[in-house]
This record gives sequence, structure tokens and C-alpha cells, in this order.
Amino acid sequence: MTAARYGVDTNVLVYVHMPALAGHDVVGAALTAFVRRPGTSLVLSPLVLHELVHVITDPRRFDPPVPMSEAVALAGGYLRRTNVTCVDATGTAMELALDLLARHRLGRKRVFDALLAATLLVNGVDTLITCNPDDFRMFDDLTVLDPRTDVL
Repeated sequence: MTAARYGVDTNVLVYVHMPALAGHDVVGAALTAFVRRPGTSLVLSPLVLHELVHVITDPRRFDPPVPMSEAVALAGGYLRRTNVTCVDATGTAMELALDLLARHRLGRKRVFDALLAATLLVNGVDTLITCNPDDFRMFDDLTVLDPRTDVL
């Protein structure tokens, strides 16, 4: 049986790991139940893990922020999970991301979103779990699920 593969956006991981956030319990419970389903695999990009470390260690966003050593260990832990795959942004993904930016007339704040979408699509992943579904709905080949409202 082939595993069902689902991309995960950074914000989902931030909600899961930051108890101070209002959506922590809902997102954490949804993602936990989801990954416990047989045949389910999460797909992360190094960019997502990089951004996770960046966000949760930021003292302007969290008081207190996660110490860098803990954030690095947390991100690295995903790389050792059997139901998590890490996929790279290739040159092909970058070309698609640039096309998506141009085609949808997206600005500089959407560069990461376009690259994440392109990286997933180039790697055969057509579903993204995100707490910012409107940021990705314009990408026609990508199904978007919000763990706060959609049944995963």
C-alpha cells in the first residue's frame, strides 16, 4: 500500500509546538490523530523546518522564545521520524515557483508560499495542511486543508 503523502506548512508546526497560541490544542490534536492513521506520511521541506526554528526562537513573537538548542533539536527530530519525508526544492521547483509568482501576480511576501507549493508539487505531493489556507488556494493543483476546520 502506498502511503498518502501530505505537505505541512510551517504555521502548523508552530501551533503544535507553542502552547501559548490559541489554536495549539485544536491543531495539535488534529495533526496527532492524522499522523496516527495507517498509511499517512507527512512531507516537509527544509525551508519549513528552517522557518520553524526562526519563528519559535524569535523573542518578538514569543515570550519566552524557545531556546535555539531546543528548536534545533525539535526540527531535527522530524528528520528522524519514520512517517516524515523531507523533500528538497530543486531547480525545477524554483522554476515552477517563479512561474506561480508571475502567473498569480504575487508579491515578495508570497515568495516562500510559492516555493513551498512548487516544491510539494514537483515531488508528487498534491495536498498541503496549513493554518493559512487562503495563501495557497490559488494554486490549482494543490488541495489545501486547514487543521482547525477541515477533517484531516
